[in-house]
Amino acid sequence: MGKGPDGLPPKEDVARALLLRGSVFVHLDPRSKGVVLPMHLTKQPQVMLQIGLDLPIPIPDLRVDGHGLSGTLSFNRSPFHCTIPWGAVFALAGEEGRGMIWEEAMPEELTAEVERELGKRPPNGLRVVEGGAERSDTIPPPPRSVAAELAADDAAREAAGGDAEPAEPGKRRGHLRLVE
Repeated sequence: MGKGPDGLPPKEDVARALLLRGSVFVHLDPRSKGVVLPMHLTKQPQVMLQIGLDLPIPIPDLRVDGHGLSGTLSFNRSPFHCTIPWGAVFALAGEEGRGMIWEEAMPEELTAEVERELGKRPPNGLRVVEGGAERSDTIPPPPRSVAAELAADDAAREAAGGDAEPAEPGKRRGHLRLVE
């Protein structure tokens, strides 16, 4: 695979390589120029389509070329011929989750969400008051009753050698632990 101007392999090469291993999940911006999809999918910032050579509902006319992807896909058991230019595709992933993301093609709405999730900037409008000091970059601590329950669960686990079973049969032990 060669490299594109951004240092990443071309989307066509990645799609072909993933198709050889199974189906491919194509993440795209359906609002991009040249995209042809069923009308109900064209207003949102992201659509994920599954394509492959051996799917339960075959895609006999699947085409992967220098322009993009095309083929007749099934939507609620109704066939629809789709056209997806490479400019609309921002991520390709195989069945096992391996793939590639082209950030420059990602819709602005998703870029903002990813940045927020990665902690690059705090979420808009979140204000937490803890001990009188206001902070805008954290989530609120759990309610005191939950914190007390978690601390009691930790104490019971430590008293029983670090991995105590729940006190009541049939009751699941919490999977959260209080970190101070």
